[in-house]
Amino acid sequence: MSKSLHTAQQYWDERSELFGNYYKQPTAFDKIFRQGVYTREAVANKVCQEYKKPIILDIGSGPGFNSVSFLKNSSASNLIGIDFSNNMVEYARDLVKKELVDDRCEYIEDDFMTYDWSNSSNSSFDITIALGVLDYIENASEFINKMDKLTSKVSVVSWPENGLRMALRKYRYTCPVFHYSKQDITDLYSDCKLTNLKFVKSRGGWVTIAYK
Repeated sequence: MSKSLHTAQQYWDERSELFGNYYKQPTAFDKIFRQGVYTREAVANKVCQEYKKPIILDIGSGPGFNSVSFLKNSSASNLIGIDFSNNMVEYARDLVKKELVDDRCEYIEDDFMTYDWSNSSNSSFDITIALGVLDYIENASEFINKMDKLTSKVSVVSWPENGLRMALRKYRYTCPVFHYSKQDITDLYSDCKLTNLKFVKSRGGWVTIAYK
């Protein structure tokens, strides 16, 4: 765990523009050392393309670039994004308008772990996606269980592994960050009774695809 001066919400609320630039204006450094960010997006896009007019839940939707990519590269009929950062949600709402996909997209400013989905316009999704989220979740089992209950077909999750990049993040970040081994992930899914699991290796971790 990193030194904890801020919550993950506080940390990312101050960095919406910075994170948005990883997608909008990636530097040579980003393309090399943040390659995992783009790999996990590509994996999720491929899964979205497997289904006809899916309803998608984008958990930890951030500045909205992944949401736009999912909508533009699949036949998705609707996407709901949820993020606890006000600045991220506002950034995403502006972005989807500029990209002309706001008619198929809405954003919720709230914490996925505590949000009551029974009051939402959707309480079941064909595809649920959490990219760059488990890095900041202390209770991964609870998260995966809740995600699974909202998923009717498949879920896609990225997982950071331990290593040099994680060590640097723990040094630099002022909020807690977490990492996982492949066995940790397998055990988590097994505990949640999810066994149809596929791993895709990415730089600095894995992306899992869990089919129902």
